Amino acid sequence: MNQLLLISIAFLVIYEKPMVFGLSSNVGSNSEIGTEITLDETEKKTVHRRSVDGTSTSFNTYVSWSNETFWNSSAENNNTVPKAGSNVVIPSGIYVTADIALPSLNTLTIYGALELKPLTNTEKNGAVTSIPTILSATYIYIQGGLLMAGNESDPFLAELKIILRGNQSSPNMSLPSGNNIGSKFIGVFGQLQLHGLPRSVYKTKLAQTAVAGSTNISLSDPVDWKVGEYILITTTSYNASQSEIRQISGISDDHKNLTLNASLTFTHIGETYRIDNTTTNYTLAADVAVLSRNIQIIGENYNESFGARVLVGAFTNNNITYKGSAKIENVEFYHSGQKSFTDPSDPRYYVTFLNLGVVPENSSYVRGCSLHDGFSPAIGVFNTSGLNIDDNVIYFTVGEGIRIWGQRIKVRRNLVSLSVWPGSYQGKEQPNNTIWNAAIEINNGIDIVLQNNIVAGFERVGYRINGEPCPDANNTNIEWLNNEAHGGLYGVYMNNDGLSGCSQVRRFLVWKCWDYGIYTQTADSVVISNVVLVDNGMGILPIVFGPPASSHQTSKKTITIQNSVLVGSSPSFNCNDTLNVTESNMKLSAQHRSPRPPAGGRSGISWPTFASTHNGAPGNPHAGITSYNAISGLMTVTDTIFAEYRNVCSVESNVIFMTNPLNEDLQHPVMVFQIQTVNCAEDQKVFIHRPDPSKATPSGCVDMVCDAKRKALLKDLDGTFLGSIGSVIPQSEYQWNGLASYGLGDSRIPKVMLTNLNGSSINVSQVAPYQGIIRDPSCAYVPTWESYKCTGLNYEILVIESLDPDTETRRLSPVAVLGDGYIDIISGPQNHTSCNGSNCEKKRVSLFHSIVATNKSFDIYFSTASPQNLRLMLLNCASTKSVRVGIFFPNPQRLDVYVNGIYVYPTNANMTNNGTSFTLNTPTYEGQYLPQLTSNVSGDNFLDETYKMFYTVVKGSTPIQIYTSPLIAVTFKLPAMAVNQFKSDDFLNKLATFLKISSSKLRVKKIVEDGSRRRKRATGGLTVQVEIADPPSTQRTDTSTTGGLTFSNFTTMSQTLAAALINGSLSSQLNVTVSSISVSTPIPSSSDPSWSQVASQNVSRTPSSSGSFLNTVSTLVVIVQPVAGKSGQPFTQQPSLMAQDSNGNCVDVSVSAMSLTANLKYSNNTYATAGLSGNTTISFTSCWANYTNLVLNLPGKGYMLEFVLNNVHAQTRSFDTTDSSTTTTSGSESLTIQSSFHLFIALVLCLLTINGFLDIVS
Repeated sequence: MNQLLLISIAFLVIYEKPMVFGLSSNVGSNSEIGTEITLDETEKKTVHRRSVDGTSTSFNTYVSWSNETFWNSSAENNNTVPKAGSNVVIPSGIYVTADIALPSLNTLTIYGALELKPLTNTEKNGAVTSIPTILSATYIYIQGGLLMAGNESDPFLAELKIILRGNQSSPNMSLPSGNNIGSKFIGVFGQLQLHGLPRSVYKTKLAQTAVAGSTNISLSDPVDWKVGEYILITTTSYNASQSEIRQISGISDDHKNLTLNASLTFTHIGETYRIDNTTTNYTLAADVAVLSRNIQIIGENYNESFGARVLVGAFTNNNITYKGSAKIENVEFYHSGQKSFTDPSDPRYYVTFLNLGVVPENSSYVRGCSLHDGFSPAIGVFNTSGLNIDDNVIYFTVGEGIRIWGQRIKVRRNLVSLSVWPGSYQGKEQPNNTIWNAAIEINNGIDIVLQNNIVAGFERVGYRINGEPCPDANNTNIEWLNNEAHGGLYGVYMNNDGLSGCSQVRRFLVWKCWDYGIYTQTADSVVISNVVLVDNGMGILPIVFGPPASSHQTSKKTITIQNSVLVGSSPSFNCNDTLNVTESNMKLSAQHRSPRPPAGGRSGISWPTFASTHNGAPGNPHAGITSYNAISGLMTVTDTIFAEYRNVCSVESNVIFMTNPLNEDLQHPVMVFQIQTVNCAEDQKVFIHRPDPSKATPSGCVDMVCDAKRKALLKDLDGTFLGSIGSVIPQSEYQWNGLASYGLGDSRIPKVMLTNLNGSSINVSQVAPYQGIIRDPSCAYVPTWESYKCTGLNYEILVIESLDPDTETRRLSPVAVLGDGYIDIISGPQNHTSCNGSNCEKKRVSLFHSIVATNKSFDIYFSTASPQNLRLMLLNCASTKSVRVGIFFPNPQRLDVYVNGIYVYPTNANMTNNGTSFTLNTPTYEGQYLPQLTSNVSGDNFLDETYKMFYTVVKGSTPIQIYTSPLIAVTFKLPAMAVNQFKSDDFLNKLATFLKISSSKLRVKKIVEDGSRRRKRATGGLTVQVEIADPPSTQRTDTSTTGGLTFSNFTTMSQTLAAALINGSLSSQLNVTVSSISVSTPIPSSSDPSWSQVASQNVSRTPSSSGSFLNTVSTLVVIVQPVAGKSGQPFTQQPSLMAQDSNGNCVDVSVSAMSLTANLKYSNNTYATAGLSGNTTISFTSCWANYTNLVLNLPGKGYMLEFVLNNVHAQTRSFDTTDSSTTTTSGSESLTIQSSFHLFIALVLCLLTINGFLDIVS
């Protein structure tokens, strides 16, 4: 056999000739063929036929298979009449009619044409009976030729069986191009036309329920089926395997009632229900379809799951392209498909169209066929455009029933039942198989039409789709309608699928799906409309992903559910209808179960998940999350009926809206309106889960529970769901000061919120007597909801987002939100890094969503330093709604607010220079410049420098962006003069020249006459505070801090000013006497490495000095005198010095970066070279210079230390080493007493200095 195959393959290559593909559909009837031509006739006729693509093909000779003369003269067939096991070739130009029973062949190669005809048998009594036509082979290969049985207008009337033999050991055949196409196939690289007898009805519904044990069924439609034919009755339970095949043993006169050859094993329902008080009906009924056809393609069974297959493909050889076409209608495929060959490059399905490109209209199709009991997907279309797949009945496939990876394919009126998951087929258990096969998979197709299809019984997925373009899109495609799924796990499935911009899922009836009626996880918006969902574990679970939260991008992505019907339990729901969780398919998909209400039962719609990225399903749980929540998102449910959400099955409860327990980060808000509930219990309208305390770990939300279940918001916009306009808010305070595992309580409130200006503590009950989300008397706690129903406040989601580069690495939480005496704390998204171990950097984005009430004020406190740059906005909120937000900034710089890229001036701005610049007015009473909730200006803002609170008004969904502008504030003490005598422009110009910057970067912030209020010191003068910073830009388009001045620039300017004042040159530079200055400490930008050190400091509300006090240093005071030990050893008491001005005030030399140098002197006041080692030159800390490792290298008596700062000198008392010839203990005692005394003096001086400095800058 192998030798024959090799010979035949070689012959195929040798004999290859160019052929035009396909003949017209009317070729084949005897009247059209004409008289049979024999080889010995002297004249040959040429009959021309036009093919479907407009080209013509000629057949020189028409012969019957029974014509032995033809075979004996056919060199291609070794001049031999075919017999069992032969390799037969139909040469090009030859049209053969099979007029006798054919032998069982090994290979049938068709370059010409072979027409199969009905056969008859004449009995002895003269009666003529029909006998089956049988074509049996291991390989049927059509290259440029035609194999046909009947045509569209004249179908094959008798019985035809095409039997393909072979097993997995059969030699593989290769195309002339080299591609392996295996064995047991019909390879169509020409034309295949198989036209069986059509049916008036291919499938219908049960008209009434057929109980288990019944042998009679009633149909909704009259049928033309016959006694003896086989029919399929599909499952109506959750169990996909409860579809049954029976034979018709009787038919009623009206053709609507069938008698079966055997009783039914399972009950199959056929019921139509009306929803009370509505005009809505829905039908839950088994599908009944006829499987028998008069043309059959049969895979001879070898118990290897290796069946027959039809491949319609294309290849090119010697610059000739052979492209197949196939018209297959009313054909029965049995034991077809070859297990495990499912890759699109080699799909060995029942029938496959592969790489055909654009197919001419009506040149190829599969319609009215029955494909059952096979070993692979049934129908596959790959890289092919323009096919119709209509009216087919598919039963028992390993994998998909219909799989479309082509374009412009119409899939209409098909029934797919019992799509088996390959991972558990034939007793296998493949835990690593993450492919979720769908009964109908079209998500890799483009412009697919899906109409009137039913999938009934599928172990994983019913339909995998991209959906249709959304209603507002320019959609020229044919609309989808009347598609149905029941009896599986997931009914409609979109997982990383969907169309760009928005996908629509509509007009599906989905019922009895164990997990989800509709599961969507898409990168863009989704609209679900006109669907009917009944008896599903969860009606709809929607997930939308992107853009990532860490990118700071927002989106307008939404989920919309409209004009739909969801039924928790149908009236005849069978409470005993469950699935066996130990069965392989269920066991291996256990992590993908839909969430259920705590008491069991079913739910309608899950709170939405808007995530940063795809969650990795099915490698990870379908309902889970593996990334931060997205910033924005909204689900709207409108014009929808909910029915039968109540207590059922004794102990179960159906719930309409339920949170997703696997999402701990954030579940975005839900808005509902125009809702109708029928036979629904109030207690079962909503359920919000408690947060999971197991997530309060370093790998989750660290030390407190996550936010998702504490920030789930549902709003009823018209009162049709809750009974009045209102909201459902969670019990965010659950376990406050309760179970430690929740990490919630007074101790988690940032301490700065509970601190007075003087540093004293505030009792929590004074400022926050209530816990949780802000509420009013209208709020009522509903225990079965585990949440509140509120009707008096309008709730919105306030987004608080750090825009700093360290948003993922610096922890800001817990974040406290205080409003109307209610304290709520937020954790933020959990850590989603996949690494483990001690070296794994845990990351959590600083993004916080808080439920707030509009027309209210809220104060926000971070647990660490507030972000330098942040964004605030109300999600999905009308521009007429607003909140006032106060944010604590421990080290307030200038805070610039931008809305839509436009700078918003502070409310206390006093415009100058014709509106090109401004100064800030000082409030004369508390609240004078506080932004008002009634303001028409989004972003109105004011910085309360006393309490370090920055206030702004957030209106609608327009983001408010707040940027910290780095600056230094320099306070100059000038001679006494009236404010109007101070020439600010001249002063600023000279200061700008001195600092070598533009005067536009200088602004007089405050001028105070010393005589205008009482002073503890000073005898008059003028205090001028100047702010040095880049002026705010009127427009801004990016999300990062910008400007010419950097932290390094500010540090240099501070040092320059300090040095000039200390050495006495500043007054001459500015042409005015400067008695002292104070310089604020510059704050590094959040992108500077040193920011982490500043940000890690304790946050305090206590007022700090507005800078370092600086003056000309007139004195260096030795506060701690040195005490020498043995020579060569460090001083046992190291010296400390203080830099003071002429009034004895502490001068912060450290700002200037100037250093102090120590020298050793003998008693005769000469320098002792090399007598001193260690760090002899050191920097100041504030006004202090503290030595730590000076070493006296020489023994002796009467030494002194001299200290030099610029031109200022100081000298210690004399001292001796302990190893000199004589020692004086009294001197040591005196030194100790004097040292203690000096320490006391130092403390007094420090207090006086601080007091005086505060008085100056205030």
